[in-house]
Amino acid sequence: MNESGRLDLGKAPDSAQVRTYSKKMVSTLIREWTKINRNLHGVREMNRLPDAMVIVDPKREDIAVKEAQRMGVTTVSLIDTDSDPDVVDLPIPGNDDSIRSIELILAKLSDAINEGRASLPPEPQRGAGRPGANPKQPAPVVS
Repeated sequence: MNESGRLDLGKAPDSAQVRTYSKKMVSTLIREWTKINRNLHGVREMNRLPDAMVIVDPKREDIAVKEAQRMGVTTVSLIDTDSDPDVVDLPIPGNDDSIRSIELILAKLSDAINEGRASLPPEPQRGAGRPGANPKQPAPVVS
C-alpha cells in the first residue's frame, strides 16, 4: 500500500504472484479489494455484538434478520405492506421502497439515538482493566 491507502503494484516484491497478472486483472483485484474493505471495514473492528440492528427491508434482507434473531440482537425495521412485522422486534410502518422516506426515517432515528447517547452520563474508559485492550479505539457510531 502507498501513503494514500491504495494498493501499489510497484511496492510488491519481484517474486510476488501479483506481478504475473495482467494490468487489467490487477486493476480488477484492486477495485474488488477496495469495495470489500469499504463495506466490511467496520465489521472487522467490532469487538462485541451490537445492541440493535436497523434493517430497511426485512423481506429483502431476510438472512440478516435470521442472523440477528439467532445471535439475540434486537432488530428495528422499516416495514412495508408486503413484509411480515412478526419477524422483527420493533417494526416501523412506512414505505421501504422510496429513498426519500428511508432517508427521513433513518435521519430521525439517528438523531434520536445521538440525543439519547448525549443524555447518558459519560462512560468510564472502555477496556481500561482488560489486558491488551485498546483504550484509544472509539465506540461504534450509529448513523
